[in-house]
Amino acid sequence: MSEPGFVRFDEVSVRYGEGAGSVLALERADLSFARGDFVCIVGPSGCGKTTMMQTLAGFLAPTGGAVSLAGKPVTGPAPERGVVFQQPTLFPWMSVAANAGFGPRMRGENPAEAKARVERWLRTTGLWEFRDRYPYELSGGMQQRLAIARALCNEPLVLLMDEPFGALDALTREHMQEELHAVWRRTGMTVVFITHSVEEAVYLGTEVVVMSPRPGRIVERIPLPFARDESAADIRAVKSSPDFIRARERVLSLIWGMQHDA
Repeated sequence: MSEPGFVRFDEVSVRYGEGAGSVLALERADLSFARGDFVCIVGPSGCGKTTMMQTLAGFLAPTGGAVSLAGKPVTGPAPERGVVFQQPTLFPWMSVAANAGFGPRMRGENPAEAKARVERWLRTTGLWEFRDRYPYELSGGMQQRLAIARALCNEPLVLLMDEPFGALDALTREHMQEELHAVWRRTGMTVVFITHSVEEAVYLGTEVVVMSPRPGRIVERIPLPFARDESAADIRAVKSSPDFIRARERVLSLIWGMQHDA
C-alpha cells in the first residue's frame, strides 16, 4: 500500500542572506506524495525548484517549516536520498564499476553484496559491458546513466534529479527519458525530478507540480496518466497524442500566465 505522506514538505520557506539584502527563495511550500510516485517540478527560472530539492536532499536547512521522508525529519545528507545533478560529476580516475560502487565501498558494506548490487544496476542501465572503461570513454548519455546507477547502488528511498538531461542533445535527451522511465517502471522507485522542459515533465511524471516566480510557492498540482500507461514506452506516440498535447499546453499556460502577470 502506498504511503500518501512518504515525502512531505510542510510550510517550507527558505531565505538566503540576512537583513535588507536577503532573498526569500521559497515561501510556505506545502507538498506531499506517495512512495513510488514520479513527481516533476516545473516553473519559471529562479522559482525555487532547486532550492526545494536541496532541502529534501539535506544540503540546505529550511528557514521555516520541515521536510520529512518516510516519517523521519530530514536533517542532512544521507544515502537514502540519492541525488543526480545536471553534470555527471564522476571520478575520472575510477572505472565505471568503481564509480558505481563508490557509496557502498565508502560505507564499508559487504564487498560481495556491494559487487552484486553494482552488477545489477549497471545491467539495468545498460552499462555492464562497459564496467572496466573510464568515464572519458563514455558518451554524455552513458555518463549520465552511470551517475544514475551510482545513485541507485546506494538503494535510496527517493531519487532526486536536478535537470539531469539538460546538457544533452535533443535525441540523447529523449533516449534518456525512455531509459529512465523503463528503470522507474521496473523498480517502482520514488523520483523527484526538476526540469525546465514542460514536455519532459508531462511525459515522465505521475504528476507535475507548478511553482510560481520567486518567492516560490506551489501553484498547482496536475496528476497525469502517461507515466503509468503501458504505452508510455512508445515515447513518440505518447508525445503526439491529443491528451498529451492538452496536458502540456495546460502546464505551459500556467507558467506563461505567471510570467505575464509578473
